[in-house]
Amino acid sequence: MIPVIDLEAPDALDRIDEAYSTVGFAVFTNALSPDDKVDMSAWQEQMKSFFDLPLKTKRQYPYEGDTNLGYSMIGDENVDPTAPKDIKESFNYNDTRMSEHLWPDIDGFKADALSSISIADRLTLRILEKFDTILDTGTTLVDAHKVPFNTTRVIHYPAYDGPILNKQMRIGEHSDYGTITLLWQINDVPGLEVQDLEGTWHPVPYADDGVVCNIGDLLQRWTNDYFKSTKHRVVNSHIHKQRYSMPHFVDPTPGTIVENLRKGEEAKYDPIESKEYLMWRLAQSY
Repeated sequence: MIPVIDLEAPDALDRIDEAYSTVGFAVFTNALSPDDKVDMSAWQEQMKSFFDLPLKTKRQYPYEGDTNLGYSMIGDENVDPTAPKDIKESFNYNDTRMSEHLWPDIDGFKADALSSISIADRLTLRILEKFDTILDTGTTLVDAHKVPFNTTRVIHYPAYDGPILNKQMRIGEHSDYGTITLLWQINDVPGLEVQDLEGTWHPVPYADDGVVCNIGDLLQRWTNDYFKSTKHRVVNSHIHKQRYSMPHFVDPTPGTIVENLRKGEEAKYDPIESKEYLMWRLAQSY
């Protein structure tokens, strides 16, 4: 159900159009250069070393709601407001608005983190260029993300054998807020599922060196519901195993007015400023 698409394949545009106008998810291969793969692997090892630190140490870098950056421990967040807290810990970081006191004191950590953002940002523009081609919008999406308001997150789902409350998951059902999300499934532990438009849940396949990409609510709104933002979750099927992932949440330059991109269609939504929309959505999760 969730396609694996070679970004260099001759039929890539057609497959991307089909994926994102239906289920809103795909896994891309041929997404990174060999050097980028090496740098991303180095960062992922650094990230694991951070989560191995004592909780007391990690809490020295606490999540700050006004910037959406810093460390969140298990029990801090529930992305589904109708469910108990998610069984995960996470660290949000950024290359332009990150206060120095939030960077962990680990040799090489900040440099590798900043490299991971650069890699993700380059891939973002490559994907948005394809979306602009599909939507026939010139360079609208690319231009709106050249100075992005992105947030990158590393997530650790610890091996867990404690009590689980009703509806509690590693991460509850939710859709993402922004333009797109890139997601690295860092180790091959199942659990990520996507709900199709008929309500059926499907596992997201793991691909070596693959990058998951999904549509956010803002882009669905921007495309007048042509591209679909669908709910996803991480279920407890393999909760006895550690799981790591890295989402890169992509939002436009603050001040971007999001309004219908579909030529000739009556707009379903009123125009809205992108950062205002993001902060309103974030306030509901923490």
